[in-house]
Amino acid sequence: MIKTHFVQAWHLLRQNKLFSGIYIFGTALAIASTTIFAIIYYVKLAPVYPEYNRDKISTLTDMEVELENGYATSGSMSYEALTKYIYPMKNAQAITAVMSNWEPSLINPGNNRPMIQSELKATDPAFFEVFNYDFIAGAPFSQTDFDSGLRKAVISDRKADEIFGGPGKAIGNTITVDFIKYEVCGVFREGCAINKMSYADVVVPYTTDKYYKSRGWMHELIGRYDVIFLSDDREALKAELDEIVRRYVTSHDGRKIEIWDQPEPITLQAFKLSPDEDSFDIKKIIRMNLLILLTLLIVPALNLSGMIAGRMDSRRSELGIRKSFGATRRTLLGQVLWENLFLTIIGGISGLAITWIILSTDATGIFSIIGGSSRDLQSHISIHLTPDMMFAPAVFAFAFLICVCLNLLSAVIPAWLSLRRPIVNCIK
Repeated sequence: MIKTHFVQAWHLLRQNKLFSGIYIFGTALAIASTTIFAIIYYVKLAPVYPEYNRDKISTLTDMEVELENGYATSGSMSYEALTKYIYPMKNAQAITAVMSNWEPSLINPGNNRPMIQSELKATDPAFFEVFNYDFIAGAPFSQTDFDSGLRKAVISDRKADEIFGGPGKAIGNTITVDFIKYEVCGVFREGCAINKMSYADVVVPYTTDKYYKSRGWMHELIGRYDVIFLSDDREALKAELDEIVRRYVTSHDGRKIEIWDQPEPITLQAFKLSPDEDSFDIKKIIRMNLLILLTLLIVPALNLSGMIAGRMDSRRSELGIRKSFGATRRTLLGQVLWENLFLTIIGGISGLAITWIILSTDATGIFSIIGGSSRDLQSHISIHLTPDMMFAPAVFAFAFLICVCLNLLSAVIPAWLSLRRPIVNCIK
């Protein structure tokens, strides 16, 4: 029976090419819009490469300290605070610190080629425990390299191809970043730039920076380090950090230290401007995007409903004759729904293809406009989605299911109203 319905649907598609083409195109656009929205949230919230442990990762990126004169200063953490208070914490499986880098770094590729802007991360070996990067060649710098301040670097496969002609050729060679030479010891598979805490083109030990121990001139706790924790129990981790803050405040004349609700889940970093809750409303952001998405879905559904109503009017005679020979409303309604499902499947496949074309062509623009991520990305960074992001079955299944439901609803109402008419009126 199902095969018969699909055969009939195929014949109707060939007979009504204009209607079928508009229906398929409208469905494809709706599914493409839904899939793009779903992929944006999937990339920001789901466990994707290299942030497979997102449910265990939390961050401490900003703090505010009251000064003796009553004013306050804010910023990232100093090296002194990092080594004295943070690294010794007990409720984390791994703790890594990343030195703040406000400007893009420059790589000299040699052979009189122009400088290449890149994203540099100066960090410690635990960075590769927190983020599960896949190494194509070589290995990350070791704890000994870090402690000794050796100029070792790991680079992305994209930069290895661009500079050396391949990952294997990069190992053991020298790369010049910001006019400092590093020996390449490893090449990893590039991540996605939207994941700003993990993304990098080049990763080096922060001990290679001669100012890595420097602190802010206004307070000993303020410096250049963002802290990332890997912990199974964020509440225990937060309680431990709050206790450290309490002890510090008690021993320093009660001067206030504000860390807000940190450490906070890394997924919030995709939406927040700062740790200050007053400048952030994730519910508002999600509501706004859902409203846009519903608009993109409902408008095509209403148009399709009107088209189906017009088509049902043109098929009144056919349906009336079938009813006169004993076909029930349920049978005829089922036929209409199967026909629309057939067109929806074609539209879904077309929509998925459109999604891949759009994201492959300009993922950076899409994420900046819809994902609100332009503030998170340096101008030189382009977003390249990894295959597990582009081809996530759950994302397409979600988008396709929503569009199937809307399309079937847009077909049921006009079809049911048409089939309620008496046979005499249908075969006039």
